[in-house]
Amino acid sequence: MTGQPACDEEEYRRAAEAAAKMLARRPLSAAMLQKKLRDKQFCEQAADYAAERMRVLGAIDDAAFAELVVRSYARKGCGILRIRQELRARGVSDADAAAALEEFEPNQEKMLALLDRRLRGDLSDRRECEKAMAALQRRGFTYSEIREAMEAYRLQSAENQ
Repeated sequence: MTGQPACDEEEYRRAAEAAAKMLARRPLSAAMLQKKLRDKQFCEQAADYAAERMRVLGAIDDAAFAELVVRSYARKGCGILRIRQELRARGVSDADAAAALEEFEPNQEKMLALLDRRLRGDLSDRRECEKAMAALQRRGFTYSEIREAMEAYRLQSAENQ
């Protein structure tokens, strides 16, 4: 027993109605929708029913939601590790996340812009370089991507001098 009373037909209807309202405001993954419904004190069965009902009606599409999250975080200049973390936190399945990330390529322009803001062309201070690299790591870029960006920034800085 979960400690929750059994769901009645009215609760299933109200859960589906609440789900439709939530999805009208913004896209959600099935897992996020179920969690929000449980947070609103709907029983687990009603939350599951509402999420499945929204999926059948086409209001929930985790694959499309994953692509939306990938585009949004890529536009913000985040790397694949951060995006994967965000997808996991939003309850997107590994298969949907992998499919959405298939087309993802790190935005080196945004990486170089961040390096330029942090370093301002001065690569002589090792500590500042490490701080800039740490900032890229926090954004979710892999070590190899950061190394490539640092090398590109070195070349760009050498050309500008």
